Amino acid sequence: MLAEKKSLKRFLLVYILSTMFLIAVGEWFYYKLALHSVIKNDIMTIQKELTNFLKDKKFKLLIDRQVPFKIDDTKYAVFVNGEFMYGDFNKNINEPFLVKDNKLYYKKILFKRWGKIEIIFEKNIKKEVENIKKELLVFAVFAFLFVCIIAFILGKIFLRPMKDVINNLESFIRDTTHEMNTPISVILSNIEILKMKNASTKELKRIENAAFRLSKIFKDLTFVRLHHQQKRDIVKVDLAEFIQNRLVMFETQIENKNIKIIKNLNNETIEIDKEDLTRLIDNILSNAIKYSNNNGEIYINLKNGLFSVLNEGEIKNLKEITKKFVRENSSEGGFGLGLFIVKEICKRYGFKFEIKNQENFVKVSINFKTE
Repeated sequence: MLAEKKSLKRFLLVYILSTMFLIAVGEWFYYKLALHSVIKNDIMTIQKELTNFLKDKKFKLLIDRQVPFKIDDTKYAVFVNGEFMYGDFNKNINEPFLVKDNKLYYKKILFKRWGKIEIIFEKNIKKEVENIKKELLVFAVFAFLFVCIIAFILGKIFLRPMKDVINNLESFIRDTTHEMNTPISVILSNIEILKMKNASTKELKRIENAAFRLSKIFKDLTFVRLHHQQKRDIVKVDLAEFIQNRLVMFETQIENKNIKIIKNLNNETIEIDKEDLTRLIDNILSNAIKYSNNNGEIYINLKNGLFSVLNEGEIKNLKEITKKFVRENSSEGGFGLGLFIVKEICKRYGFKFEIKNQENFVKVSINFKTE
């Protein structure tokens, strides 16, 4: 369900951002066209009014400023042979028209017997520009809401198959872990009975090791599926003794790879659920053994509440390695759940968890002190 929500959020984000970007580009072009239309209409209005004014033979009166030329929100200035004669402002332009600071400047050139006449018109187009921007803003708001609704509907439709697959996978894991529980328990119980009868052989050790691995896989899958609902029994645990006992469970794997374990364990006591601590220690030791070289060395330290395990090697994807189903090396097997489980348990109890490359070693450390 978490993966489905993340996928839906990513889809919505990408879809909305890309669509709004296209809408923004469209609005920019619309703004340019609308502004051009405003300029064109205002210039046509000025030209029409000026033409009608000149038809009435009032041009000389205009030059003499005896009859003013009036258009709403429009000012003008008259230049004769490049020299300012009079007007509402003293500013000439080189272009036929210019738009600056929400003002339209338009130049009309006339040639008379006394010289070149330039009339510069200044029209305030602030209202027209603001109206265009308001229209675009209203459209953008409605477009954003519409796109969000469509994106949510499409996201639900597109992600429905993935939701079905996730539900089927969760159902499969649930059924598998349930079915695995009984045979694993039977195998481990019978191994203990054979040990009590002193039937200790290499073959029995191999069976025990295989059963232990199956049991670990079963517990990891159960933790991932049910760790939020699991009831916990918090007790005091001697960490050094507990780690020693868990190492015994890995003896066969350690012997098979001829790994040397170098321990430095001080007496430490913490309060924790034993099942959680088992998963914590087992996953760290299992990873260290799995990724160690043959004839290699593993250093296990416990001092002042700080537990650390170092094994030879290097992790390339440190940022991703603690995520669910991520493995450093697929050839070593496993589900990629070990470090994810370690991180989740540490988060639950407030322990500080860290994994890093240190010279030629991979170091996993947990600080059990929560204060």
